[in-house]
Amino acid sequence: MRINSFLFCFLISALGWSQANVIFKDRNYFEAQNEAREKNKPLVVMFYANWCEHCKKMKSSVLQDTDVVLFYAQNYITVAIDAESDAGSALKQKFKNDCKVRSYPTFAYFSSKEVYWGGFSGEMKKESFIEEGTKLLQPENQLPQLKAAFEANVNNPEACLKYIASIRKAGFDATTITQRYLKTVPKENLFTELNWRIIANGINTVEAPEFQWIIDYQKEFGQAASPQRVEKKIIYTVQDNLRSAADALDTLNYRKKRVFVEKIQLRKTDSLLYKYDTQLYASIQDWKRYQQVTLEKTDTFAAKDANQLIENASVYLNYIQQPDALRKAITWVDKAIALSENAEKHLVKAKLYLKLKDRTQALQAAETAKKWSEQMGWSSSESDTIIKEIKAAKL
Repeated sequence: MRINSFLFCFLISALGWSQANVIFKDRNYFEAQNEAREKNKPLVVMFYANWCEHCKKMKSSVLQDTDVVLFYAQNYITVAIDAESDAGSALKQKFKNDCKVRSYPTFAYFSSKEVYWGGFSGEMKKESFIEEGTKLLQPENQLPQLKAAFEANVNNPEACLKYIASIRKAGFDATTITQRYLKTVPKENLFTELNWRIIANGINTVEAPEFQWIIDYQKEFGQAASPQRVEKKIIYTVQDNLRSAADALDTLNYRKKRVFVEKIQLRKTDSLLYKYDTQLYASIQDWKRYQQVTLEKTDTFAAKDANQLIENASVYLNYIQQPDALRKAITWVDKAIALSENAEKHLVKAKLYLKLKDRTQALQAAETAKKWSEQMGWSSSESDTIIKEIKAAKL
């Protein structure tokens, strides 16, 4: 009996290590899907990117862990695919109505008949990865069942929250689901911890009327959850909405969202407006709006940010011509120098003065940069070049 037990443990261990080179390996998706049908086992697809450090880390550790290998080899057919390859792009397109692959790694779970059960994105620890796979083997945790439970009882907050969570994990917006539930809730019953969680997870656009509820009833929601959680939700939603539009250079959508954010009138959201206004207007080279925003708001929102001050001043140096605006940029450089001095900042100041045709001040700033570099034991060649340029300039 002892021998049999020993052999059993040995075989299990050997299976684990042998399977370590099998699960979540690159293979043809359709071959894996056929295998899932034949064996009547669910299928998990790992979408990864070759440049993704989180993918590399999971592949080299979690996906080679014996417990993970044994669990997934026993319960699922697995396949990995480079999401940025032709085959990966085609597969993302195939499942675009089931899940959105927006970050890596993304794990998508399907039944043997290719019905999407759920999934998630991001690096996971061993225990959590097994836990997610275990949960999705239970029908009550699968997206079709969650949807059916919600549709059967729209005013059930627990069913709504579970459905929202699954939809969000799949990469979709849950606003309409949340709104359907909230229409069933009288205002006097709105301010509960569970309803706050539904709103916090389900409302993620600044245009949604329910987001305005959060603004209007910060105190009430703060009592149900906490003031810190409510403020964090407001800040995160504003940041996420503005950043996505600014990064995409989607000026139409950005300006639409900007109207709603401007109405909030919180210092932190106003600061985010300043940040993304300057980012967007610089990216699209709308220097008129960039100048307007920076002149009006830099002293309020960037007075203690040396990098932003110098970035603004450098933009003015390259793209702004008005003398008064250039003098304002010099005051930003002075503030940046007061926060953290270096030769580069003095050189920006020298160039701004040179653009203003003020030889005396330009030379003084350049010589200060040279002196500062020499004191630090660094090369002063750039300062020397600018000093020569200033002296040779015909002003």
